[in-house]
Amino acid sequence: MTGIRAAWDHGAVILRGPDLPELLAVAPVSALGLGADLIATAGTWERSGDGARFTPRFGAVPGTRYAVVGRAGDSDDLWQELARVSVPGTGLEPRTVVETIEPDSEWVPANLLRLSVTFSAAMEEGSAAGNIHLLDEAGSELRGTLLEMPPELWDRDHRRLTVLLEPGRIKRGLEPNQQAGPPLRNGDTVTVAVEVGLRDDRGAPLREGARRSYRVGPSIRSRVDPALWEVRWPERDTDPVDVRFDRPLDAALVARFLRVIDGRGIRVPGQASLDQEARRWTFTPATSVDSVRISIDTRLEDVAGNSVRRVFDRDLQRPEDDSISAAEIILSPE
Repeated sequence: MTGIRAAWDHGAVILRGPDLPELLAVAPVSALGLGADLIATAGTWERSGDGARFTPRFGAVPGTRYAVVGRAGDSDDLWQELARVSVPGTGLEPRTVVETIEPDSEWVPANLLRLSVTFSAAMEEGSAAGNIHLLDEAGSELRGTLLEMPPELWDRDHRRLTVLLEPGRIKRGLEPNQQAGPPLRNGDTVTVAVEVGLRDDRGAPLREGARRSYRVGPSIRSRVDPALWEVRWPERDTDPVDVRFDRPLDAALVARFLRVIDGRGIRVPGQASLDQEARRWTFTPATSVDSVRISIDTRLEDVAGNSVRRVFDRDLQRPEDDSISAAEIILSPE
């Protein structure tokens, strides 16, 4: 795959991505083994900027999985697969469910930047828009609070979707913030609603929708500062490292950007865990280690988008909000 995204929308394949090849075609996934002799699905293409739209000449069969392929020009080169897309199925048994909605906590800051939804199976790209909503306490949709999709922010396995709140309304001083106000307000209760209309990679809808409610607390507008963390260092070689953060951090980024290293800077193998509130992280080494330190990638963020490196919604009058240039910070027992 090349980072090009495809979605099925009202009887057509919508393609988006940089540097689309000169020649494009759509074919059933089962036809991919034909190489240069690929017989493309009949239909018409419309191209505009970094996007393209393919409308089949004949109605697509529900549940069909198509591959979008491309090549540079008229040559004997093999077609390169760019993306896949499924036609919504009829009569397919719904079996995929929402496993988690994160943050996995009771409250979120008023300047919350992102949410994530994890599903029990791989999902189709393109069906999330219009099927995830933010509701107020009365159950009415808070329009304009979520950033419009596409592009949809899926992980590599297409099971975890990141949903952004509208950044222009979060950052003070920007026109969307001044006109519509912030997406969330301290003291409110809001609910994330995931509707059954999202489709898995078979084209089947979810087995059931899901909801999660949060109490909204004060905004967090300061850099993530590891100096404020409470660290309990191991007393014995195989004891865990225990870290208590000063605020909830982004769970996915903790898994990527926090690691334990030995005195030579080599990563220590072991088991890491994060509590439900994303405020306590423990790491148990797999083997005995003489000395351990914690390596922190400064891209590590809290749930409001503030990182170790910089404040998401910076106050230019506060010197303590100035960004730092370091790519890594090391915590050690000394």
